[in-house]
Amino acid sequence: MKKFLILFLIPVFSVKAQVGGTSTYQFLNLVPSARVSGQGSNAIANPEADLNFALYNPSLLNEEMSGQFTFNMIDHVGGILIGDVNYAYHWDNIGTFYLGTRYVDYGEFDRTNVIGVKQGSFTAQDYAFTAGYGYKLDSNWSFGANLKFINSIYDTYNSYGMSTDLSATYQIPAKRIVIALVAKNIGYQFQPYNDERENLPFELQLGFSNRFEHLPLRWQITFEQLEKWDLRYEDPTKVTVNQFTGEVEDNFPSIWNNLLRHMVLGIEFSPTRSFNLQFGYNFRKRQELNLDTRRTSAGFSFGLGIKISKFRINYSRNMYHVAGSANHFSLITDFGDFKRKKVKDEP
Repeated sequence: MKKFLILFLIPVFSVKAQVGGTSTYQFLNLVPSARVSGQGSNAIANPEADLNFALYNPSLLNEEMSGQFTFNMIDHVGGILIGDVNYAYHWDNIGTFYLGTRYVDYGEFDRTNVIGVKQGSFTAQDYAFTAGYGYKLDSNWSFGANLKFINSIYDTYNSYGMSTDLSATYQIPAKRIVIALVAKNIGYQFQPYNDERENLPFELQLGFSNRFEHLPLRWQITFEQLEKWDLRYEDPTKVTVNQFTGEVEDNFPSIWNNLLRHMVLGIEFSPTRSFNLQFGYNFRKRQELNLDTRRTSAGFSFGLGIKISKFRINYSRNMYHVAGSANHFSLITDFGDFKRKKVKDEP
């Protein structure tokens, strides 16, 4: 197990780069699922039988998810609408599969010339069509992969690409411990928007979670952006002038601040199978979106879920900025629940 983790962590400490503005198809990193986003938008080590968890870690796919259908939607800031639909099915001795599609509508924009004269309007959308597969090797190990076909249409610009996610999950059932490793968005842009081809937003994630033995609560820690060690940047607003020397001090974040930027914390309280509560905290989001002039809730998220009859409904809210937050809605059902139970013939 130690060799397995070290193998994937070797490149982590040899790369220094920032996150934003370095790749295309960033919408692939959005998390429409309310149950996942309520836990910090990163819950790759939660083994509950909910297809929404397996969307971001396909090695979590298992037989219990067969027949599940999910619909997720985000009422995002700026009027952006994001949604996805997914369906899973299990074949004995082969594994569990799911098909899904994601849609992002950025709305309508004014088309103007160089001097600002309006000349109509245009729209922008992103699409991703996904096929996922998960296989449980034994009681401890499971593996999975996603294959995504990507299309972006921004006015007259059209781009196509393809990517894959690879994942592995190790569980210790007796201790209720889960360790998950996910390599996301390994792919290629076949048709760029213009003459310049761009990289996809590759990311390496490592997650740990544990459920208490006598308390219906699961905590988890996810380390994200492991392929980029230094997530800090120079903020021109965070400089001070030494009153004695007159020198400008940039107050660059410490190494510990950088370490915390990789961590996402999440908890889920599930007293029954029909009700759950989530809470999450993303340190990097808070550092990047918080304001010095007033208190904000940037980086925090919360959510709840209830089951009514054959449907599970989840809601969560992600706080990004004082200017707006994102509301996530999810609906999940199992088509197998609608099948009438066969009545045994009386002798």
